[in-house]
Amino acid sequence: MPSFNLNNFNDLIKNAKSAISWGPNCQKKKTENNLKNKYLAAKNNEKTAVYQVHDATKNYLTFTKGESGYNEYLDKELEKKGSVIADNYNTNFNKNIYTIKDKINTFNSLFLNVTNVGDLYKKYKNDNDLLEKKINDQTSDIITNNRKTYYEEEGISKLNNFYYFFLIVYIIVVVIFALACIFVNTTVSILTRIIILILLIVYPIILMVVFDFIKKMVNRIKDYIPSYAYRNI
Repeated sequence: MPSFNLNNFNDLIKNAKSAISWGPNCQKKKTENNLKNKYLAAKNNEKTAVYQVHDATKNYLTFTKGESGYNEYLDKELEKKGSVIADNYNTNFNKNIYTIKDKINTFNSLFLNVTNVGDLYKKYKNDNDLLEKKINDQTSDIITNNRKTYYEEEGISKLNNFYYFFLIVYIIVVVIFALACIFVNTTVSILTRIIILILLIVYPIILMVVFDFIKKMVNRIKDYIPSYAYRNI
């Protein structure tokens, strides 16, 4: 049978009284304070841990290997850090080189595009200028041709008026001559008068045939004459 320990019993009673006196809210507050103190202690250790490790390392190496051993350790640590910095620098440098090359390639592409756009703009501008000049020339030619047509029609109208005037005069002359042959006494024989009257009547027809023949002959002769490229025949 286990022996009864009066001290343990007193501690148990004391803890029970403490638990009863604190209550749930007090227990929660106490736990919160304990956790907060542990958190603050951990933060403080985090800040001073580097220095503590440094001091401990220095003391250990100085004691075991002397000052030269500690200095050798520092040299190796600095060499490691330098290697890490150099690697990081090379990595960043290579990244920057790649970025610069990419930007140079992009710039070259954009410059080439701008150059091509400029050349295309010049080509279209020249084409537009030529087209505009051609349109202006055609418009000028149309206006000139319209003027020529107007003057030609006006000239033809005037010639037609003269033609009809002389035709009427000619008909009147022929009619008067025919009446004179009938009603006027003359020594000219009737046969001669009839022949003259017939000649007067057929004269315009013969004249038109002769002019048409001459015109065809002139056009035929022109066909055998060499034409010049810069002369309108």
